[in-house]
Amino acid sequence: MASVKEALAGTDIDAIKSSTDTLMTASQSFSQKLYEAAAASQEPDAPHTQAADAHDDEVVDAEIVDES
Repeated sequence: MASVKEALAGTDIDAIKSSTDTLMTASQSFSQKLYEAAAASQEPDAPHTQAADAHDDEVVDAEIVDES
Protein backbone atom coordinates (compact mmCIF):
# COMPACT_ATOMS: atom_id res chain seq x y z
CA MET A 1 0.00 0.00 0.00
CA ALA A 2 2.88 2.31 0.71
CA SER A 3 4.15 2.00 -2.86
CA VAL A 4 0.67 2.80 -4.20
CA LYS A 5 0.43 5.88 -2.00
CA GLU A 6 3.90 6.95 -3.11
CA ALA A 7 3.04 6.39 -6.79
CA LEU A 8 -0.21 8.33 -6.43
CA ALA A 9 1.72 11.29 -5.06
CA GLY A 10 3.58 11.50 -8.36
CA THR A 11 2.51 11.77 -11.97
CA ASP A 12 4.09 8.62 -13.45
CA ILE A 13 1.13 6.64 -14.84
CA ASP A 14 3.22 3.48 -15.34
CA ALA A 15 4.36 3.54 -11.70
CA ILE A 16 0.76 3.94 -10.54
CA LYS A 17 -0.41 1.02 -12.71
CA SER A 18 2.48 -1.17 -11.65
CA SER A 19 2.04 -0.54 -7.93
CA THR A 20 -1.73 -0.99 -8.23
CA ASP A 21 -1.28 -4.32 -10.04
CA THR A 22 1.15 -5.49 -7.37
CA LEU A 23 -1.31 -4.55 -4.63
CA MET A 24 -4.18 -6.31 -6.40
CA THR A 25 -2.12 -9.49 -6.78
CA ALA A 26 -1.22 -9.46 -3.10
CA SER A 27 -4.84 -8.79 -2.15
CA GLN A 28 -6.08 -11.70 -4.27
CA SER A 29 -3.51 -14.03 -2.75
CA PHE A 30 -4.53 -12.95 0.75
CA SER A 31 -8.22 -13.38 -0.05
CA GLN A 32 -7.58 -16.87 -1.42
CA LYS A 33 -5.80 -17.87 1.79
CA LEU A 34 -8.70 -16.50 3.87
CA TYR A 35 -11.19 -18.44 1.74
CA GLU A 36 -9.19 -21.66 2.12
CA ALA A 37 -8.92 -21.17 5.89
CA ALA A 38 -12.67 -20.56 6.17
CA ALA A 39 -13.41 -23.67 4.11
CA ALA A 40 -11.05 -25.76 6.23
CA SER A 41 -12.65 -24.56 9.45
CA GLN A 42 -16.10 -25.59 8.19
CA GLU A 43 -15.16 -29.18 7.33
CA PRO A 44 -15.60 -30.56 10.87
CA ASP A 45 -19.16 -29.20 10.92
CA ALA A 46 -20.16 -31.13 7.81
CA PRO A 47 -21.65 -34.13 9.73
CA HIS A 48 -23.68 -31.70 11.85
CA THR A 49 -25.03 -30.11 8.69
CA GLN A 50 -25.98 -33.51 7.30
CA ALA A 51 -27.79 -34.36 10.53
CA ALA A 52 -29.75 -31.13 10.33
CA ASP A 53 -30.70 -31.96 6.73
CA ALA A 54 -32.10 -35.32 7.86
CA HIS A 55 -34.65 -33.49 9.99
CA ASP A 56 -35.78 -31.45 7.00
CA ASP A 57 -37.53 -34.56 5.66
CA GLU A 58 -40.11 -34.17 8.42
CA VAL A 59 -41.25 -30.75 7.17
CA VAL A 60 -44.74 -30.74 5.71
CA ASP A 61 -45.45 -28.46 2.78
CA ALA A 62 -48.66 -26.54 3.47
CA GLU A 63 -50.59 -23.57 2.21
CA ILE A 64 -52.22 -20.99 4.46
CA VAL A 65 -55.61 -19.84 3.27
CA ASP A 66 -57.15 -16.71 4.75
CA GLU A 67 -60.91 -17.07 4.39
CA SER A 68 -61.85 -13.73 5.94
